[in-house]
Amino acid sequence: MKQEQRGGDNSINFQAEVIHAGITYRDAREIAIDVYNDNIPKFTEIASRVALDRAMSFTDTLLGGIPAETLEALKDPDVQRALFFAQQEFACSGDEQLGDVLMDLMRKRMESRQRGIKQLAVTESLKTAPKLSANHFSALTALFILTRTRLGIASPADLHAKMRTILAPAVYGLEVSEADLAYMEYTGCVSIQITENNIGNILLETYKGAFTRGFTEEQIPEVVRPVIAPFLGTCFRDPAKLQLATLNTETAGKLIEDQKLHPYRAEILNLLNVGLMDSAEVSEEFSALHPALRNLAELYQSSRLKSCQLTTIGVTLAHTNLRRVAGESFDPDLEIWVN
Repeated sequence: MKQEQRGGDNSINFQAEVIHAGITYRDAREIAIDVYNDNIPKFTEIASRVALDRAMSFTDTLLGGIPAETLEALKDPDVQRALFFAQQEFACSGDEQLGDVLMDLMRKRMESRQRGIKQLAVTESLKTAPKLSANHFSALTALFILTRTRLGIASPADLHAKMRTILAPAVYGLEVSEADLAYMEYTGCVSIQITENNIGNILLETYKGAFTRGFTEEQIPEVVRPVIAPFLGTCFRDPAKLQLATLNTETAGKLIEDQKLHPYRAEILNLLNVGLMDSAEVSEEFSALHPALRNLAELYQSSRLKSCQLTTIGVTLAHTNLRRVAGESFDPDLEIWVN
């Protein structure tokens, strides 16, 4: 049967059983190539060929690793500008580590549709990443894991395993000087404070239940004994003693809320502090887990790394680098920290 279509101004006519009005992979690639060719500075013939090969490799890998619906983001001029910046930086440097970081940042930028803090942080991080060395990324990642992340663990053994598999590879061979730290502050990745901390105290605050030698039943305040029994377990470090089944203040607080134990809140939280190891013991245990962690602990205490706080840009870059190093071992979304 003959079909006839008519359409007025600014109309779109469809005549097919399957309709796709969005950007295809081919369209996206052509856009990306045009963005690069229309903006890249002119090099000598050999340098131009090398740069183009790198830019196209970066582009193909990027577009091949994102959902089809995300390709629509390439209609946005700001996304195109970010894409060109990433293409240009990788085309000129060829640094694979930087390329991986820029790749992940571009994916985050293309997925971020609303102009909020996450989108702004990712856009700014794309500009900052090429200014950093491998050591800078490692230092940011160490600060992120230690000061901004609570790893999901069920025991001291779990914590040890995650420190070896997630943190140690991220800081292997780390060297950081006072000049490095000053430069990282200049780039907007960290803020160097007057106050300082140490790894032992940080771990104690974050994972108290993993560093307790427990308590006896007699040490439990009488007022909470009738209600707390279901929430106690055998101490990990001393089977003859007890400890709370929660490993930090936050989860203990949630337990109190869920079980409506508000009248006993102070007594229950105080039990997290009974039998705690001291900071020096915790730091030494951490250092003994892996040579890279011992090196980190020594650097942390001997430099102003112990006084550094991550900015939003620092968090974004550290998160991106950690995803690169740890892979599937670390997969939480950036929005947990930047939203």
